[in-house]
Amino acid sequence: MKKGTHPFFGWRAADRRDDRSTKKGCVPFFIASLLLAPPALACEPALEAQVAARPEDSEARDALARSCARAGEHAKALAHYDRLLAHDSANVDWLLGKSQALLALQRPREALALLEDARRRAPAYEDVWRANANALDQLDEFAAADALLTDAAARFPQATWPRERRAALAERRLMERGSRVFADLSYEELSGDRPAWKSASIGFTRPLGEARRVFAGLHLEERFDTRDEQFLVGWSDWLSDDWSYGLSADFSPDAEILPEWSVTAEAGRALPQDWSLGLRLRHASHETVDVDTLATSLEKYLESFSIGYTLNIAKTSDISSPSFGHLLHVAREYGDASNIALVIGFGEEAETVAPGVVLVTDTKSVALRGLHWTSPAWAIRWDAGWYEQGDFYDRYRVRLGLEHRF
Repeated sequence: MKKGTHPFFGWRAADRRDDRSTKKGCVPFFIASLLLAPPALACEPALEAQVAARPEDSEARDALARSCARAGEHAKALAHYDRLLAHDSANVDWLLGKSQALLALQRPREALALLEDARRRAPAYEDVWRANANALDQLDEFAAADALLTDAAARFPQATWPRERRAALAERRLMERGSRVFADLSYEELSGDRPAWKSASIGFTRPLGEARRVFAGLHLEERFDTRDEQFLVGWSDWLSDDWSYGLSADFSPDAEILPEWSVTAEAGRALPQDWSLGLRLRHASHETVDVDTLATSLEKYLESFSIGYTLNIAKTSDISSPSFGHLLHVAREYGDASNIALVIGFGEEAETVAPGVVLVTDTKSVALRGLHWTSPAWAIRWDAGWYEQGDFYDRYRVRLGLEHRF
């Protein structure tokens, strides 16, 4: 999950982590090559002196530009390539050098035009094709990058990098832009010889563009020897690099244990120093009572770990005073978007304790949950936990599901 989002929705609303090329585990090739290359300390002083003495010496300036690039001084390299190209705008080596400097400076759109020009001038220049693929990769232009790599594989049949890059690109596109479908089953044992609770869910999430997502799902819940069906829809998007939002609704015809309908609005805000704030407002209409809930969450990110606190304030229509619930969680992310979390809850909660009966009770809970990606396409969703519902009953819950990206 990208720092600065808080997914109240179970389907990870506005999960920006899957929409950006710079997330952990999906470092683009051109960035990885820069990170792995041992940089020099600075531009070569002898070459700087030579260029200062003879500004029109293009060979010396070319060598200086390349030494600056090796040293990580990409802005200086760019300035030298601009001087060189002012002298000869058709020099493919200089077009390539300037493009590589622009890519290192995170200016791929400018580099792309230069690389396409260089590729037209020197169609057999393999390094130009590589840089062109890097520019499209940095711009997240998956279709264009795939087409270029297909052409590169045909033009350079002895080279392995076009096929390797195509495979990596397909995996990254799947992880960042793929649709998702999930299904899960849960079982909850209740104390006092009460009938077990059972549920099943299936859902589908589809990206629309870079960050926007839509969701639809079906949930079946069996409690107290009665069963409800619930239909869910949702939408999430980003307003900026710091703000995300989501809207969702559900509907349960002939509901006895679930809300007849509910609507939810949420927002997430990235804060300085790896903090994030989340807000959620939900109105749920049950058969006998309405419940309004305001939740606010604060989260801190520490490398691969996160620590968070959520305050839930609920108001039922038949009780004048609000109830307060608290959630603490510690999570760890690993691999490519896999995670495991410990969640501890306590306080008051409005819950259906019998068909058509919604009461506010003291609650306690401890749960361990996770999402483990076994491959870019398949993941296992799971959780296990204990819940104390006041003096009514204790619940012991297990849930197992599958998620598929395509």
